[in-house]
Amino acid sequence: MVVVTITALTVLAIGAATHWVRYGQLEASVAQGTEQEAGELQRLLDRGPASAEADAMAGPPAETAPEDAFDSRFDSVEHLLWTFMSTSVPAPDEVIVGLVDGEVRYTYDGPAGEGLSHDVIEEVVREHGQPDRTVHTIGQHDGRDIGFGLIHVDIDGDASEGYLVVATDITQGRQEILDSWWRYVMISLLFLVAASAVAYYLIGRVTAPISRLREATESISVNDLSGRVEVPSQDSDVAHLAENFNGMLDRLQEGFEEQRQFLDDAAHELRTPLTILHGNLELMDEHDPHDAAETRDLMLDEISRMNRLVDDLLMLARSRRPDFVRPASFEVSAFLDDAFARISALSGQRRWRVDSRCEGLLVADRERLMQAVIQLAANAVKFSAEDDTIAIGASWGELDDGGRRLQLWVRDTGAGIDVKDQARIFERFGRASAGRTVEGSGLGLAIVEAIARGHGGRVALRSSLGAGSQFTLMLLEGGPSPEPAETPVESLS
Repeated sequence: MVVVTITALTVLAIGAATHWVRYGQLEASVAQGTEQEAGELQRLLDRGPASAEADAMAGPPAETAPEDAFDSRFDSVEHLLWTFMSTSVPAPDEVIVGLVDGEVRYTYDGPAGEGLSHDVIEEVVREHGQPDRTVHTIGQHDGRDIGFGLIHVDIDGDASEGYLVVATDITQGRQEILDSWWRYVMISLLFLVAASAVAYYLIGRVTAPISRLREATESISVNDLSGRVEVPSQDSDVAHLAENFNGMLDRLQEGFEEQRQFLDDAAHELRTPLTILHGNLELMDEHDPHDAAETRDLMLDEISRMNRLVDDLLMLARSRRPDFVRPASFEVSAFLDDAFARISALSGQRRWRVDSRCEGLLVADRERLMQAVIQLAANAVKFSAEDDTIAIGASWGELDDGGRRLQLWVRDTGAGIDVKDQARIFERFGRASAGRTVEGSGLGLAIVEAIARGHGGRVALRSSLGAGSQFTLMLLEGGPSPEPAETPVESLS
């Protein structure tokens, strides 16, 4: 509404200024005509009286001529005025009148002179005439707008005072400007009404997504983050805003779900060790040193297990944060040597080996990758027997876009994983059927999968019962991609 009002006032102001200028130009044309007549009068005075040409002109009749009309010079004001009017023809909208000592002596009427009496001319001269100056004034007479130009006339040696009056009817010119103004106002109003309707329609279409965005924000609460804004089909800032808003809701919903899952997992998994602690404390014989020592050792083990569980849950909760991985460039071969040195110390009853190695730089979080490799190796130790082989290796693979990805694996010749369990083991607290009696929180592979996802990569699994398993981390050479892979876990069995 404010914009429409400002626009209307601006349009009206421009129109008013334009028509005011036209009024000024009309009045200036009257003054210009008067100055032209004054110039011609001065030239006539400088040349002297016209000869016999005066009789041939259509001015005042010859019988009104003064006695010195045909002398060689102008000796009187009356002589000059009569000669000028005898040699001049007024424009259709002009009247030329000559006055001597305040009285009309000569009149040359055109169509504009109708109804313009001598009394009116004489009154205008008395009110506005000034010696030695040309005066312009505008007045109304009989409903008409008349522009008057008063040219003072005097002759050396003649005491008479004369005026040459040029009266111009500007009624029609002013009326045309006024009619033009009203046409401008009507057209402007119609234009503003049409423009306002179009603007209202367009603004409604543009702001509709914003209104829906507002409604969506009002409907969102901690208990329900599922609402989304409809994204307009056209490519616009509003569409981008809606997309960004939906993306923000996705991240918020994901964060709330992570927190809720963290709390659910913590409550579920901590209940058992807390129950064990509570039961053992109730049954402990505080007067029996041996029983107290056993209970103490059991409690320390359970507390350590709870600490590991909480640490793992916190790591999974933080895995969705942007700073979960901090990529940097490092040499793959040196990383492989360091990883082998660490994992081979996990058990002296396994056969450790390096399948293959490769050279080159990888952009990734070295510490997170080391954590994933150690976790995979620890799992391999748990699900393998004495003298089984556990190996690590790395190789480069070519991509369709010309880039490369690193395949970093840990394999073992242990028990293997049944096909029906291979997807479940990557879930939180997921375990294979054969591994339910193995000690652990059930979060190790979920952490490995989170590390791979944080790098924009995935985990591939190849396994069969009785033949062992191979877990492969697939990572882009240049670092994490902007969007992690949609399928972070891939089964190759």
